Amino acid sequence: MKKVFCILLWIASAFYFFEAVIHTFGLPILEHDKIFLPTHDRYIAIMALTYAALFLLISTNPKRHQELFVLTMIGVLVSMMNAMVVAYHHWYTILFNTTGLDQNLSVIGAGVLIWYTLTWLFWWRIRA
Repeated sequence: MKKVFCILLWIASAFYFFEAVIHTFGLPILEHDKIFLPTHDRYIAIMALTYAALFLLISTNPKRHQELFVLTMIGVLVSMMNAMVVAYHHWYTILFNTTGLDQNLSVIGAGVLIWYTLTWLFWWRIRA
């Protein structure tokens, strides 16, 4: 159980590290080059690196870092809710004239929701 939990945390860490790279350079992945704002995106990159580091730290000793896990997952939940609002209102299409970013957010969101649920379930199992 603990090994699967740690793998889920490593997946999250890799995802956030990838997000940091995309936001640092405004790469043309999922139309990030069309919505790139240097100051704004680099702040997102810093936050993404922070989340990547937090998930790696938690994976080193999940029992010791239970409170940190809960707080980090609350932050992820708030981020997911923000992404849902943005995608629902098609703000990337309206504000940046992108062709598929709002729809891609919805697809990515489904994967994140599955990861999020599994991570909580495995945490619940190993925390006792």
